[in-house]
Amino acid sequence: MRRRVVLLCVLLTLGLGRPAWGQDGSPLEALQARYAQLTSLRATFTQVAGSDLATDSTRLRGEVLLAGDRYRVETPTQTIVANESTTWIYAPADSQVVIRAADTAAVPLTPQSFLATATERYAVDAVRSSRWQGEPHRRFSLRATASSSRFRDATVWVRTADQVVTRLRATDRNGTTLDLRLRNIVLNPPLEDAAFTFRAPEGIRRVDLRPRTAP
Repeated sequence: MRRRVVLLCVLLTLGLGRPAWGQDGSPLEALQARYAQLTSLRATFTQVAGSDLATDSTRLRGEVLLAGDRYRVETPTQTIVANESTTWIYAPADSQVVIRAADTAAVPLTPQSFLATATERYAVDAVRSSRWQGEPHRRFSLRATASSSRFRDATVWVRTADQVVTRLRATDRNGTTLDLRLRNIVLNPPLEDAAFTFRAPEGIRRVDLRPRTAP
């Protein structure tokens, strides 16, 4: 369960407007500035996780909604929903939903959260033109410059037409590679608050791990 939750939280991408590649500052800083304007996103995704020490990989497909620190991730085997106060993890096969207090320190990895500190933790080795999903992209190759960086290196694909990040591949210091590919991206869709709460189906066991308030 823990591995699935970690994998499902490696998500999401949004680009707003075209970064001014020719202005002062690096292309990474320009992309970072655009991502600071994130409001909401809807997309379908495929995520592949592999390791230097393993020959197999784990593949997940699903849909994601994002609005600030709130998110909803749905796959055929699991649904994770989080808002400012609560996180729900629902596994139909287990007939249960685990409820936890939201952990503001455990914000899911997204291009937005990755880019928020990228200029402090990573250096750009190269920005190359490439094609992905049949469209022109710019491919950023990054390497860690800080010992606190979670990933030792990362590659970000930015679609040239609208500067939307469509793929993020990152390798952590243990050799685990997470490769997120996004499709059907909708920028700034209107999202109801109800999307970021979870109502368990009837008959589902509730495991509430939230701290109890003293009487």
